Amino acid sequence: MAVMVAYHAWLLLRIRRRPATTVIGINAINRRIWVRHVMEEASGKHAVLAVQTMRNSIMASTVLASVAITLSSLVAALMASGVAHGIFSPGAGDGQGEIVVGAGGETALSIKFFAILVCFLVAFLLNVQSIRYYSHTGILVNVPLHAHRHRRRRPGLAVDYVTATLNRGSYFCYFWSLGVRAFYFSCPVFLWLFGPIPMFASCLAMVCALYFLDVYTEWDEKPEEEEELNGNGDGDDGGAAACHEQPKMAAGNRVTPQQDVHLDYVLVPMGMAVMVAYHACATTPPTRRIWVRHVMEEPSGKHAVLAVQTMRNSIMASTVLASVAITLSSLVAALMASGVAHGIFVSSGHAVVGGGVAGEAELSVKFFAILVCFLLAFLLNVQSIRYYSHTGLLVNVPLHAHRHRRRRPGLAVDYVTATLNRGSYFWSLGVRAFYFSCPVFLWLFGPIPMFAACLAMVCALYFLDVYTEWDKADDEEDDLDDDDDGCVPAKC
Repeated sequence: MAVMVAYHAWLLLRIRRRPATTVIGINAINRRIWVRHVMEEASGKHAVLAVQTMRNSIMASTVLASVAITLSSLVAALMASGVAHGIFSPGAGDGQGEIVVGAGGETALSIKFFAILVCFLVAFLLNVQSIRYYSHTGILVNVPLHAHRHRRRRPGLAVDYVTATLNRGSYFCYFWSLGVRAFYFSCPVFLWLFGPIPMFASCLAMVCALYFLDVYTEWDEKPEEEEELNGNGDGDDGGAAACHEQPKMAAGNRVTPQQDVHLDYVLVPMGMAVMVAYHACATTPPTRRIWVRHVMEEPSGKHAVLAVQTMRNSIMASTVLASVAITLSSLVAALMASGVAHGIFVSSGHAVVGGGVAGEAELSVKFFAILVCFLLAFLLNVQSIRYYSHTGLLVNVPLHAHRHRRRRPGLAVDYVTATLNRGSYFWSLGVRAFYFSCPVFLWLFGPIPMFAACLAMVCALYFLDVYTEWDKADDEEDDLDDDDDGCVPAKC
């Protein structure tokens, strides 16, 4: 906890002193530009755009608030029923609680559940507050500045107030960000149920990930991008490289119990290694810079509503996956707590099918691995919702607004593109967390089905991830120009 608190204290200090080097500070700067851009339009043609943008933000906050209160109810039910004590108490007997280290008595377990409950309740309250301020902003931002001039009020005060409402709590402490970070804090606290070591490791991993997400140092750099933006068109290309070696699995006859144990120690790490090696060599998706520049370069803003609707589709997709992930996490946690799955997947100390060993401790490890996959999928999709919401606002700040403030427009395009790409990357990682959960689920039936599922998954993903015809488009373009009918068969 000290590591997490110290990191956020450092981040707050950095936002105060150097806001242009953090994502939160840069977003706050762009939100003020966006508010003034909407309010300065006397004809009100940006009014619908502003309302649609706020609706996207309200929808994202609504989802997180609903998830938070649902999880709070689930944690409260587990605390009241007491069924989780047999899983997370080291002295429960019958092999249960063997994967838990550290304090695990009744009092300690109650404190851990209470800490999780506090995280989710805080997340709920903060997201409700963000809904409140987004609703206010949807009205305030559509009051034109000339209406304030008629009442002898400085327009700058109106812009300041609307910006403060949208950006409530200054740069760092606005409610959406704190609500999301309350979910972040809940993950190490949840792993505390399994002992202080997983909790401490997750805190270190969380801080490293958040540093990568919170710091952006290129806002005032890259002077050569101005020429690229104004002149030559850039070709966005994505490399296509993939590793698709498939280890062969020899079929054997009957295996002894000692060999069953070796299958878990051999096939499971091999299956995970195959999946990780494929994703390490997987293709890098092309950037969305062309689309971002196309929207931001339009001075009339006619593409603005299109951009907001596009981001809404992405937010809805991420919302569905986040809801599914947290529902499955709750189901897995309930199965772990009830113990009803032990009679299905445990049979005289051996797995039902597929070899391996399925004792109480081993089965708890397998369920824990499935739970981690779904929790990762939930957090990654929440991150994608966050970045898609930011993009829906940032992409509608026109480039000429940055020129008026003596900021190179190429930097704005770079930042918005990076924000959109991060949202897409987290979406992709969230989907792949679901992919990883399939072989891990089959591990319940033994290491052989799990290893076979890993091989099949890698083959299927290679077919879905690799596209080699993109570089051949130049040749097809020449054929298209020469063809009188203008019809060229497309290749898949």
